[in-house]
Amino acid sequence: MVNKIFLELRRLFADLASTLLLGKDKDAAALAMILSEKSRALAEELGK
Repeated sequence: MVNKIFLELRRLFADLASTLLLGKDKDAAALAMILSEKSRALAEELGK
């Protein structure tokens, strides 16, 4: 489960970086929200 979340986070960081480089701020904000949720899920999983 942890590996899956790490892979999702890696993909989200890449998506966020490319979105910011393209200047799509609204899309970047949505990705940042998803990234936050996934980071919290990872923290909870690691806390188990």
